[in-house]
Amino acid sequence: MPHKLIREGLALYCEEFGDRSNPTVVLIRGTGADSSRWMPQVEVYKREFHVVIFDNRGVGKSDTVPGPYTVSQMGDDTMLLLDAIGVDRCHLSGSSLGGAIALDAAVKHPDRVASLQMHSSWLRTHDYTAFSLGLLKKFLTMAGVEGYYELMLPLLLTAGFLSADFERTKSILAHMRAHSASPEGLAAQIEANLSYDLSAVAGSVRIPVLVTVGENDVLLPPSASKEIVDAIPGAEFVVFSGGAHLVTMETPTAFNDATLEWMRRNCR
Repeated sequence: MPHKLIREGLALYCEEFGDRSNPTVVLIRGTGADSSRWMPQVEVYKREFHVVIFDNRGVGKSDTVPGPYTVSQMGDDTMLLLDAIGVDRCHLSGSSLGGAIALDAAVKHPDRVASLQMHSSWLRTHDYTAFSLGLLKKFLTMAGVEGYYELMLPLLLTAGFLSADFERTKSILAHMRAHSASPEGLAAQIEANLSYDLSAVAGSVRIPVLVTVGENDVLLPPSASKEIVDAIPGAEFVVFSGGAHLVTMETPTAFNDATLEWMRRNCR
């Protein structure tokens, strides 16, 4: 069944791809994003890995429970989901809020998380990231869920990408709205962003780590990713030239090539 009850009152929607005999890679999406946004990666990764994607609490086909949420709660959700599907040890890869969730799980479960990828993510909410992530709350308050996704597009994708094929842009927006978070779930996930800080414990991570970011990410700029790299010994750092926040969607080939090369070395 695609829905897994991980605790009383909370079932998460998940899908599995590829051969279960291969190493398991779990992909975790960001604020207000359902797991279908990972499909450009799934189609490539599943040839060599067992891939798990899921909708976080409050978004897509998963349950919405009362908020506010915290990154710690969502990290616990991830590991409880793996218990429910019978995965003991895995490799975690998260985008944006998903990267924060993955880091939380890696810190708390070093025996179960074998490697970590944090894409377009950050270490703690302060200064500029408090401002940029605070905009998400303002967008939701001003425009509701429908307007939120429209207002977010210029923070997620480059102007060149958005304007080059406007029919594609409209299709992306329609997909986001069709697979949206609930109003309560989106508000609760945004609060998880705003309260996030793993700077005191990130240095305890002793597994292979890959950090990537788009050069022109406005929401969580390269300086935010650099804080992660500086905090975790041995973390590798890749900056995608010209990329914005959703490198996974805007330039999937470049993203897939870089991450798959790293995964072949570190996810065994």
